[in-house]
Amino acid sequence: MLMPALPFSRHQNLDPSSILALFSALGDVYFFVKDREGRFIGANNLQLEKLGLNSEDELIGKTDFDFFPSYMIAHYAKDDAQVIDSGEPILRRVELVANPDGSVSWHVTSKFPLYDNCGNCLGIIGCMRDFERSDNAWQPYLRMNAVVDHINLHYAEPIEMADLAKVASLSISQFERRFRTVFEQTPSRFLIRYRLTRASQILMHCDDTVSQIAQDVGFYDHSHFTREFQKLFGMAPGRYRKVHRSTGKSLNLSFAANATD
Repeated sequence: MLMPALPFSRHQNLDPSSILALFSALGDVYFFVKDREGRFIGANNLQLEKLGLNSEDELIGKTDFDFFPSYMIAHYAKDDAQVIDSGEPILRRVELVANPDGSVSWHVTSKFPLYDNCGNCLGIIGCMRDFERSDNAWQPYLRMNAVVDHINLHYAEPIEMADLAKVASLSISQFERRFRTVFEQTPSRFLIRYRLTRASQILMHCDDTVSQIAQDVGFYDHSHFTREFQKLFGMAPGRYRKVHRSTGKSLNLSFAANATD
């Protein structure tokens, strides 16, 4: 399991600057490097922007604990450990990642083991691209793209499964099966998580009541909102607001295609 960031200096036998320079020149590729303990060694400017950082100095030595909610870290740690332990890369995994404005969009992520000159695995290299800028090899995801766009635009309104099925040009039963194949969760669960993600961001930056925020993101039962929020984030909305305002951290949530219910 990844541990929180500790005092850190770069490995003497690894200088990723030339690799970072290459990926910095590719304006549509997010790129990062981590050591075996999950501490960031480097990243290009696009990745820094994705994390809400202004310079690489703000990133070096930090871990996913510093940027992501705890319920997502197990997913990242599992992938990182798999790459390090097996020596095999994870290639072109399609997943949804939150944008700075809170919407979500498709990304294609790959992770590779990082070795020194002696063949020792020092960590991982990761790169990510916006799905729309990648090739169209993932046909099952393309049909769902319009569904994700619809949720991005209308999450605050009542959304029925029939509405989403119509957007995907499928029957309700076909849509639910296809959606679960892609995301390994039901459309209703995905929608709830999306709305809760929006709510978590509003709680950090707005003084509206919890009840008002619940309505603003599409929940019309306050108790239901509170139960679901606590289930996902491990604390009540009011407590979440207090904790995350005190830390000043913004969340960058991922809706992985293999997320569990």
